[in-house]
Amino acid sequence: MWGLFFLALTVVATSSAQQQYYNRYDNVNADSIVQNERVLLAYYKCVMDKGPCTKDGRNFKRVLPETLSTACGRCSPKQKAIVRTLLLGIRAKSEPRFNELLDKYDPDRSNRDDLYKFLVTGN
Repeated sequence: MWGLFFLALTVVATSSAQQQYYNRYDNVNADSIVQNERVLLAYYKCVMDKGPCTKDGRNFKRVLPETLSTACGRCSPKQKAIVRTLLLGIRAKSEPRFNELLDKYDPDRSNRDDLYKFLVTGN
């Protein structure tokens, strides 16, 4: 399930870089992904350089900076909903890990306000 999450984020960020959208993962069940803490922790460790990465984890790690720095700015509405659900799920499971993730990928906090606004409003 988390593999689909990270594939969805990969598609979103790759689409952003190409300025076009792909909808292959638009029907990912983000809620069920958030419920699997074992997989969530494995991906967290991957993106934080604290554990091994799967192919999906490496792809997610590659696109995460752009996704966070733009607050999913180039995402389609469905993709925004998926990314928002997943980020809020990570935050709900562990606020310290969520903050550590943000600090790693937005160390100067240049986009923190926009990211929090996105998490609250979905826009």
